Amino acid sequence: MTAFEQVAHGCEIARGDSLQVLRELPGESCGMLLADPPYCSGGATRSDRKASTSTKYQQSGSAPLSEFAGDARDERSFRLWSTLWMCEALRILEPGSSAVVFSDWRQLANTQDAVQAAGFVFRGIVVWVKPAARPQPNSFRNDAEFAVWATKGPIDRRPLPGARYLPGNYTYPPPKAKTRLHIAEKPVTLLRDLMAIAPEGCTVLGHLDADEPAASPAPRRAAGSSASR
Repeated sequence: MTAFEQVAHGCEIARGDSLQVLRELPGESCGMLLADPPYCSGGATRSDRKASTSTKYQQSGSAPLSEFAGDARDERSFRLWSTLWMCEALRILEPGSSAVVFSDWRQLANTQDAVQAAGFVFRGIVVWVKPAARPQPNSFRNDAEFAVWATKGPIDRRPLPGARYLPGNYTYPPPKAKTRLHIAEKPVTLLRDLMAIAPEGCTVLGHLDADEPAASPAPRRAAGSSASR
């Protein structure tokens, strides 16, 4: 049995193969999934995809950050791998729980397919707008990443007292290059805002890289590995 490590903010992190760790967790024990898996989209060719993550995602001259594995899959293997770990996540979640899975525009369709193949009900897409993104000539600006939202079965959408009304997009700058500790780090404020969909007091399951510090103040329980972002 994989041991969970107690970290700050009441969180627990298991470091190991994420699929193995997920298989060890009890069924219907978590009230939300918040996932930031490798996008596997940093290159158009096989040789590009197999390059180091710092080469694919960091600008030249940036301070070196830890590499992470699991980012070299092609589209077919990415969809299959995503379906495998999402099936385990579905088992772990309580009925009616939300799954929020990050993606970029290249893997958005595959992520939507995977959540549905795993058995989730696809509900929509949340947009993370990144202001001051770098413009490109004769192109639309790539200034957003996405979070696929799905649920384990039906949810209560009646306008009753206490119902949550959440926005469909959030605007936050990415962590600054000089201060970030992980190549794919997400703003903590964004993660907290997304967790507003979770029931009060529940355990949130995070499928994130064990080295991603932005995960620490967010999920109460995170399964991280070299094969997870």
